[in-house]
Amino acid sequence: MLVAVVALLVAGTGMVLIPRDSGTPPSVPFSETARIVALKDTLLLRESATLLAEASASDAGKPTLGNAVTLLTTHAQALQGPSGVASRAPSSTGPATADQESAATPTSRASFLTGLADSGQKRLDDAREADGGIARLLAAVGTAQLLQAERLAAEWQLLLPQRPTAADTHSPAETPLAASCPSASPTPEPTSATTDTALAAVVRSQQEAIYVYQVALKRLDTSNSATAAKYLQMHEAQLQQAESLTSANCAEAPHGEAGYRLPEQFAQDPAAFLGSVERALLPRLGDLVALSTDETRTWAVDGLLAAARRSTAWGAALPELPGLMFDVGELPSLPTPTTTPASTSDGG
Repeated sequence: MLVAVVALLVAGTGMVLIPRDSGTPPSVPFSETARIVALKDTLLLRESATLLAEASASDAGKPTLGNAVTLLTTHAQALQGPSGVASRAPSSTGPATADQESAATPTSRASFLTGLADSGQKRLDDAREADGGIARLLAAVGTAQLLQAERLAAEWQLLLPQRPTAADTHSPAETPLAASCPSASPTPEPTSATTDTALAAVVRSQQEAIYVYQVALKRLDTSNSATAAKYLQMHEAQLQQAESLTSANCAEAPHGEAGYRLPEQFAQDPAAFLGSVERALLPRLGDLVALSTDETRTWAVDGLLAAARRSTAWGAALPELPGLMFDVGELPSLPTPTTTPASTSDGG
């Protein structure tokens, strides 16, 4: 009888009965999951680096590990997100799961390096699939962690596991036929941030880099000339790839300049200037990571890592987050770990 009365009330008033919440939490988007896992891994690695530094018998090894701690602290601060998600990340004091093993607290430098390199590669892989802003952040974190692992491995004379990479050899697919492009598409505002504008900025940077390398080849010594010649070929290939991606995106690549004015710094130290040229590419590629998808995104992530490697090869200081323009002082502080004090007596 009660059921019938309820049915009449619903029918007469037009109300809709909504079933009670089953208690199942909504699914977390991939980008948010990737960020939280990145934060967790980074906090674990930071703890590992801190413990290794404290246990280091050699004072010479402490600054190196201290630099790693500083880098990982910056990464953790950036990965917290606007809502202080560090509090929702799995605790670094809990038991390690199968997914946490690579970043768990190590007992040796070798295991720390493996964990750091694995974390960097995982961030780069996730950057290919995440949403724009998170993708750029993950690509920056992954690039810095992977290169930090490589630097430490060289300093400590340890080997890192070899991983296949397409960073310097990735070639976009053939440019689609023009018929596949829309017959009419709106022209974006010159100042708007789009895939087209990001690709155009990368093309211009590659054109300028090629010019600088061509001039530098006449001024460098033999050993640096060999490196410059190799990197020049990379830039020429990457320019062709960027132009191909621009055409595939139904846009027109900007034309190169006849020449570029080089500052006095170039004449004083061409090798160091080449490092600054490579470093200048990083924010352009970071923008492309954020504003692109699919094949273009993959190419941009690989290009970011390659440009960062070339920067360090020329001795340029790598930013804590390659591809991101930010102020470390504006990052939120890490939350202070809270512990539950053990119950004590008054000595009675």
